[in-house]
Amino acid sequence: MKKTLIHVLATAAALTICGTASAAGGPSGYAVTFKPQGKIGEVVNNPYDIAPLTSVIKNGGWVLKSAHVRVVPKKGGQEVSYDVGPTALRTHGGIPVFGLYADHLNTVEVKYVRVNQGKDETIEEKYQIATPPVWFDPSWTDGKTYKTFDIEVKKKAPKAFADRLYLINNLLPASPKGMRAVWNNPMGGALQWNFYPQNAVVDTQGEVRWYMLPTKIYDPRDIYRAGIMMGFHQNDDGALSFGYGQRYAK
Repeated sequence: MKKTLIHVLATAAALTICGTASAAGGPSGYAVTFKPQGKIGEVVNNPYDIAPLTSVIKNGGWVLKSAHVRVVPKKGGQEVSYDVGPTALRTHGGIPVFGLYADHLNTVEVKYVRVNQGKDETIEEKYQIATPPVWFDPSWTDGKTYKTFDIEVKKKAPKAFADRLYLINNLLPASPKGMRAVWNNPMGGALQWNFYPQNAVVDTQGEVRWYMLPTKIYDPRDIYRAGIMMGFHQNDDGALSFGYGQRYAK
């Protein structure tokens, strides 16, 4: 009787464990459980935690050979469109999306070539990508209100320049988080140059189409991760190089 009872309890426990595992979705392992919008992978917003107005449409395991991206402009707004080559598609594991509007449900049109059973197929899709407002750490306000990038266009750009994008390299006052030391040995230095970075890309309509959320790489408490960001330069590969504090970044 005792052995029978133990056997019954063990069987019930095993069934309970199996039922729990089944309810959780089957065997453990790598799996993308986020539902994709289109025929490839999921959309990852702010994929590198530094640029909230960017996304990557992941390839979903497909081989992508080329892509074209168009961010549908607001009414009367500026279009952002560009081609994406195979190197960038592999680097990002999908289609990088740049030029989204802030605090907006963006419509993004993509056209890409993927390999399906050894054959190329061209696919056109539309994606919806929601973005947050432009945001900066409010601890830099020293009792005042600082706006982000509320831009008033004084003179409309001529047609030949209507598609231009402009990089703004600005700064906000120093933060009480970092104002804890003075460096005057022997002649002073950049330790006190610890002003919060304010970097963005705007279009000719005055809309922010990219901005840096610096908290991933900037820390006012750390001499090696603080300082004024300056000397921005766009490289041949499209990436930005700049210096701040005691380092260069790309």
